[in-house]
Amino acid sequence: MIKVKLDSNTVFSALLAILFIIIVNKITPPSVDGVIELVLMKSRSHITSIDQTRSISDTRSILIDEVNLYDKDRFFHPKLGLLGWPNDFFAEINTDFTVKEKGGYRFLVGSDDGFALEIDGKRICSFSGDRAYSKQVCRVTLDQGDHQLKLSYFQGYGNAGLTLQYQPSGKSKMRYWGENSKQIKIKKAKKKDKIQ
Repeated sequence: MIKVKLDSNTVFSALLAILFIIIVNKITPPSVDGVIELVLMKSRSHITSIDQTRSISDTRSILIDEVNLYDKDRFFHPKLGLLGWPNDFFAEINTDFTVKEKGGYRFLVGSDDGFALEIDGKRICSFSGDRAYSKQVCRVTLDQGDHQLKLSYFQGYGNAGLTLQYQPSGKSKMRYWGENSKQIKIKKAKKKDKIQ
């Protein structure tokens, strides 16, 4: 048996090293491998419809890894935490993506409040007003090649949340938008502005 003698300087140095690691972990902001640019826009007036005229007082941009922004009835990312403002803001996601297999695709949008989902400039589904968090199925046939997805969302007041998942026809696994599959490759966005 080997005996290790610890003096007070060794113990003190070890405690300082542990404290340093804790402090660095606390002050380092959380991050993700961002794929999708999320643009948040604070409205000057109360929002009641996804299609209402916008009067924006502040804009923020952040890169996220997937459209999974709903936890505890808040606009909340699993790693980045609470995003946006408590009420009256818009969020937009514009993503270029490539379809590798032509066919039918099912999109599942969850929102609290309204949203509009467009592919290649054509609205494929929406919910224009206020609602509690609900999911809506949107179906579209996509040709092989490059496409563009736009998801618009608004938070009026109260609870908030937004999710977007997709699934090729005949496949059992739903994936959050931001996760590549054999059928869809999402092109990585470049962040333009910092969120603060």
